[in-house]
Amino acid sequence: MAGPCVAVLLPDPWTASHVELFRVWLAEALTNQTGDWWLLREPSRLGWQAESPVTGPMLVEPDDWDVEDPDEATFLARAAGFRPATEVVLASATNGVDDHRFLAHLAVAIAHRYGGLIDLTGPLPVPPPARVRVLDAVEAGTGIEEWWAGSRETLRMLGGAWHEIPYVAAGGTRHVYHVVEPDLLTVWLTHPQFRMVK
Repeated sequence: MAGPCVAVLLPDPWTASHVELFRVWLAEALTNQTGDWWLLREPSRLGWQAESPVTGPMLVEPDDWDVEDPDEATFLARAAGFRPATEVVLASATNGVDDHRFLAHLAVAIAHRYGGLIDLTGPLPVPPPARVRVLDAVEAGTGIEEWWAGSRETLRMLGGAWHEIPYVAAGGTRHVYHVVEPDLLTVWLTHPQFRMVK
């Protein structure tokens, strides 16, 4: 079962030599499985004090940042203070509790090291309000604004910089995703409702 994912947005363009140095740095904490797939080896190198976490493979894929919607790109650049040049996509192959933590710790480590922000790929994933049914919100948008309001309120309580980026999805429906600074994600890791977007 596929797990959570994020993208770390970086202001600088990366060449092949940047990617090679990045892979050398990754190898301090992870073991390369094949291609862009990595296994966690040393969680403490990511600032994660965990005893024998159970995690699956993680896709770690640096690439040029690109977005099809020019309005979305403009809004993101204005909110973040830079137009991303590079993104490092992180996607867990599995969906266990430790996979969510692995993803967050790795995203925080990359964002701190390279001066980036973290695109959560959706709103901060808080449980829906009691009166909002998940299926209705996802399929028909019923109660989605209320659910997003819960995400915003949680972000405000966590503190730190965050940005809400609107975009138009296939079919013309309006959606949002949150971009956060790494310190905010570190605080989210300690929250009882912590999880990442799947």
